[in-house]
Amino acid sequence: MASFLRTLSLLVLALASSACANLNFYSDEDLEPLSAQAYEEATKEHGVVPSGKDYEMVQEVARRIAMAADEDFHWEARLLKADDVPNAFCLPNGRIAIYTGILPLTKNPDGLAVVMGHEVAHAVLRHGGKRMTQGLLTGAGLAAIEAGLGIAEMNNEAKNGVMAALGMGAEVTLTLPFSRGHESEADELGLRYAIRAGYNPNEAPLLWERMAQLGGSGTPEWLSTHPSSERRAAELRAMIPRLQEEEKNWKPKAKKAP
Repeated sequence: MASFLRTLSLLVLALASSACANLNFYSDEDLEPLSAQAYEEATKEHGVVPSGKDYEMVQEVARRIAMAADEDFHWEARLLKADDVPNAFCLPNGRIAIYTGILPLTKNPDGLAVVMGHEVAHAVLRHGGKRMTQGLLTGAGLAAIEAGLGIAEMNNEAKNGVMAALGMGAEVTLTLPFSRGHESEADELGLRYAIRAGYNPNEAPLLWERMAQLGGSGTPEWLSTHPSSERRAAELRAMIPRLQEEEKNWKPKAKKAP
């Protein structure tokens, strides 16, 4: 696989990155080892919260959002103990992580559903693979390809780039952040998931207004390359009536959930 991707990269490096926003050379199977390893590394770094009210809330919201996503992933959800990290992510194939540091901002299950729906939408839309493809086309992903898609064997620069492309880690999101287009896609699809799952979508603009109040240097790094919180709040508030109308007849499918 690594040899094939190296050859492929030499053929496509001349393509403009703006033209490859939706190209994806990585299948779910290709990304599964990275996803599993990254999940374990994040868990090892911070540790999990194995029980309690917050744990139960995360598990219930994850179960309902996974059902709403209509995707046959290997769903799993973990609450990571990191009170100073206001972050969340969903790795390829459905591995969800919520850091305890974001719970004061989400405030309630509805706010958590908005954040989790957004992160799950990134995974369903295969944004991680698309970002890694962009990195490959611009040369940034070559070191990762040489490492055979194994995180442990990568140098720090390659590892940070891959972690950022997968959408996890506040400390690396400036390296290869999701594009604003990807963020807008995930905002809308994630809000659909929250509506399907029975959560109050009006919590979405309230959440982003709380994010905006952090302001200046207090804004979490994982938000700094995203559309402004104020604009996101306004756009989400405007789309809620349309999405509620479009999703009112949605019916869940039987599937695995966390």
